[in-house]
Amino acid sequence: MLRPRITELIADSAARYADRPAMRDGDRVVSHAGLATAIDGAAQSLAALGLGPRDRALVVGENAIETLVLALAIGRLGAWPVLATARLAAGEIDAIAAHCDPRLALFVPRNSPAAADHAARRMARTTDLAPVGAIGVERFAGARAPAPSPIDVAVMLYTSGTTGAPKAAMLTHANLLFLARAQCVARRYRSDDRVYLALPIAFAGALASITLTTLSAGGCLHLYPRFEPADLARALRDEGLTVLPGVPALYTKLADWSREHPGAFAAPRVRMATCASSSLAPALKQRVEALLGLPLQNGYGLTETTAVVCQTAIDEPRADTAAGRPLPGVRVRILDDAGGEAARGDVGEIVVRGPNVFAGYFRNATATRAVFTDDGWFRTGDLGFLDEAGALHLAGRINDVIKHSGYTVHASDVEAALHAHPAVALCAVVGRTHGADEQIVAFVQRRESVDAGALAAFLAARLAVYKRPVSYRFVDALPLTASGKVDRVALRRLAQA
Repeated sequence: MLRPRITELIADSAARYADRPAMRDGDRVVSHAGLATAIDGAAQSLAALGLGPRDRALVVGENAIETLVLALAIGRLGAWPVLATARLAAGEIDAIAAHCDPRLALFVPRNSPAAADHAARRMARTTDLAPVGAIGVERFAGARAPAPSPIDVAVMLYTSGTTGAPKAAMLTHANLLFLARAQCVARRYRSDDRVYLALPIAFAGALASITLTTLSAGGCLHLYPRFEPADLARALRDEGLTVLPGVPALYTKLADWSREHPGAFAAPRVRMATCASSSLAPALKQRVEALLGLPLQNGYGLTETTAVVCQTAIDEPRADTAAGRPLPGVRVRILDDAGGEAARGDVGEIVVRGPNVFAGYFRNATATRAVFTDDGWFRTGDLGFLDEAGALHLAGRINDVIKHSGYTVHASDVEAALHAHPAVALCAVVGRTHGADEQIVAFVQRRESVDAGALAAFLAARLAVYKRPVSYRFVDALPLTASGKVDRVALRRLAQA
């Protein structure tokens, strides 16, 4: 018996919501029925190029109808789409192409000069691929190495690499279907929803938690290749957006833009705003809620958990920044240093089990074994604790623990204290080696003028001496990965230098 596939979700929406809009991309709109037809047509064109079951096909582009049609058409053939944002550097694209061993690489240039540049550099041939139009096609000669046959992979996504070398996470059709359906219920997506999407679809949150959830509910995605505060403000005012998914960096820029343009911001139809990807500072949560006039719903997940583990509940707005309780069917435990279960309220490593957990890393059995416990729980590498109500509170990553003067310092504690200063827009704290010790270095993106002395004085009343930074580095903007997370690898290099 054939296992369910995500194209069945598309076919079901086409039958139920045929003429309703499924995607808006600039002035172009495609209906749910039109999307299903385009996917079938693109699948036929890709099959004519030799793509078959369990082949890999690399798709390089940005948020556009064509990019999504190609990704879903590849899966329609039983092949494995490998999604990569065109924002990646040349070396990163080349490394992904070498690692995933594709039959085809497809470059979508319609709204992405970066994708066109990658296509030209790799000498991809411009091809009119019905029905998506002109794209760059790179064909790879020779036999492909076989994919792991028992795994029904729907997409391969490369992890962001904020704590090390990126790896290719294999997400199955079952993973994606579970997440889309669970999100529809948990977030109450509707067929009249208009959902903003500027987060790259090459990341699990954008693909599973936003795109497939919206399509499953019969709603419409409003696609943007890049986030610009002015574009979002216009869309909120003029396009009737009802759902606003974002990350802390997006909300910080939006709140700053609205302050710089008094009277220009309006969001008359937004019913839900969500935040994920990285830790949410209490001060930012308060700013966004005051701006939008509704609670900012928080959540937590990773690529390997199909983007979502926990979420806050719509009917239970929280004053704190907890990530909420696990999705139904998903289990969360906290492990102490000895590998046993930590007591409620104690910080330890977050481990997860459920139908959202990925199948493993492509061609990296060692890394796959390393992230699973002997009894099958996925080790997130994140620190947190569960409160008495079962809500998850994040406490940073294991690699973000700084050993200073014999003390264990969680970077998230220092960042939370810094974010409380009104002049701090964004900040990140890392450790740098200093002899046998580690020093604490704070990188600060300012909203208004403030110096190191003022921040040190501010923290003196809020943090123990051993938690206070020895150095403050002021930057115009924190380096971010393409998924909107702070690039801590880059910051550690800067701190050490």
